[in-house]
Amino acid sequence: MDFLRVNDCLLFFRILTVWLCCIAVASTSFTCAHAQGTSKDLLLPDTPDYASLSLNGKELFDGLTNNGQYRGETIIVRMRPIAEVLSNNRLQITIPGRSEQYDVHIKTIEYSDDRNYKVYGTAGESLLSVLLTSRNGMKGGIIQGFERSYEICDLGEDGQLLLGHENDAGSSNFCASGIGSAMQVDPLSESDERGRKPGDNAKIEPCTSGIRVLFIYPNTVSPVSAANHASNTIDIFNQTVINSGVTGTALAELAGVAQTTYQPTTGIILDEALNLSNNADAQALRNQYKADLVLWFTWQGYFKAFGGVPDPKTYLHPVNARAFAVVSLNGTNVPVIGAHELSHLFGCNHDDDNFGLPYSRGYVFAIFNTLVARGNAPGSKIFYYSNPNKSFAGSVMGDATHNNAKVMNDKAAIVKAFKSEPNVLNGWISGPTSGYEYQTYTYEAIAKCGSPPYTYQWKESADGINYSGNGTGEFYNVGLYHNGNHLFYLKLKITSSDGQVVENWIQIWVNDDPNGGYRKGQKENDSLQIESDETILQPNPASGAVQLTFNAEKANQIEVSLAGLNGRLHVNRQVFQGVEGRNVIRLDLAGKRLPAGIYIVTARCGSQVIRKKVVYQPASKP
Repeated sequence: MDFLRVNDCLLFFRILTVWLCCIAVASTSFTCAHAQGTSKDLLLPDTPDYASLSLNGKELFDGLTNNGQYRGETIIVRMRPIAEVLSNNRLQITIPGRSEQYDVHIKTIEYSDDRNYKVYGTAGESLLSVLLTSRNGMKGGIIQGFERSYEICDLGEDGQLLLGHENDAGSSNFCASGIGSAMQVDPLSESDERGRKPGDNAKIEPCTSGIRVLFIYPNTVSPVSAANHASNTIDIFNQTVINSGVTGTALAELAGVAQTTYQPTTGIILDEALNLSNNADAQALRNQYKADLVLWFTWQGYFKAFGGVPDPKTYLHPVNARAFAVVSLNGTNVPVIGAHELSHLFGCNHDDDNFGLPYSRGYVFAIFNTLVARGNAPGSKIFYYSNPNKSFAGSVMGDATHNNAKVMNDKAAIVKAFKSEPNVLNGWISGPTSGYEYQTYTYEAIAKCGSPPYTYQWKESADGINYSGNGTGEFYNVGLYHNGNHLFYLKLKITSSDGQVVENWIQIWVNDDPNGGYRKGQKENDSLQIESDETILQPNPASGAVQLTFNAEKANQIEVSLAGLNGRLHVNRQVFQGVEGRNVIRLDLAGKRLPAGIYIVTARCGSQVIRKKVVYQPASKP
């Protein structure tokens, strides 16, 4: 303790320095957004009021605010389509009625269409997150600022509702579990319904996709409120898993949102969570939805807590029979509380807890709290688990006793095996996440569960939004390119014979190729040919028609497409009949009303894929 006292000044100076650096970054990002940001703000300038909402919009608003009893700020907004506001991996957000403006640095994009996407970024170069999602048109997400944060909920055709709060509001009673300096205890673990204790012969069921989470609510909670908070909770939890380098087996999926007959029974949230885990209706719903974890939303107020799980000092999670959490909707930033509580069910503890796994503490560093920390440092909880292998601005996010990322890695398989899962189709893309421009790489579709055989559809993009191509097959050969930001995207749609569909994306970093041209794909048995000197696109630059000359290994249909560097498709699958040997394909550019610029001509002939850049310069009128 003497050491800490002597070095109080030094510690305070270091924290103050990091704080000032972060404020400088944030201030630069916020004040300069108009000068260098996107041409359009995400939020439309007009701000609707409650009276202007439709009947459906008012019902949604009332449900989300419990008929006006929500204690935080409410702002009704309308969002522009994501595709309209993204520019150079940046977008701008201005909060109506406030002098808050965020220059958002986009980190990842998963985009199917304007009704289905997930976009993740940070406020400037800080660790504060901006998460924008849409599921079949239902918008959600979160906007984190240094002083204030907002949850995004959907109002249907009327727009979106921002539920705002001060970041420090409720920081002292965010979560009830744990008592800091409690003596470490080691009770006997409870057995599950099959007589198996946590960790005993734990195995992942043969057909699983994610850890299934069921969200339940009593009749005092609106279904629309539960659905919005549930989706946002899953997104924040998964983004934390991804940001922290935790294995994909810890990713969660929405098992369902259902009403329960269970009603509040106590004013102590730890006791409430325990009672919930013993409730017959809650258990029956868990079995019906085959959920590994259950989270209950309620408007009930609790003494010094907005979230809790069955006392972790007693049960030392993960425990199958006690995999239940409670979140009060009276709390600030409900989905962050929800993600925090779900993490407790894996065995993650607060920064000041000393029970359970010796490395299971959250962490407070500089001005930030990792997701499961309880510390009262100013600022938001960031979407990271404590992890000694992660750092920001020279500050490490953990150490040997503060490593919740390791907890998640170590315990995910146990949690995932709590309940057997239905035969849910799962799939992803396997292949390199970086490469050289215009060199060809092979990507593989991985499909599990569902009912084989599977069909595959591949598309590609330089901006993550505008996709082109219609590749099929388990393997896909692609020549990487980019539109100046060094990023390239692949999208894969897998359909199983029983009608299940899953889509996945991969973001690839593209380095400029010092040598140009193509190279053979990574798989030894693929039939993609190396382009020879006989592969020619001319004239180049062009103001009218161009000719692509190349050799085909056998007679086949040739599909030709033309796309801009922004990914926009101008010619989609124009089909020619090819012959074995030399082929000459003519493509008229003048009739496409193209602006001057650089375009990509793609020709597919069986497994052979050729891409060429062409500079188009419209002919000047006499």
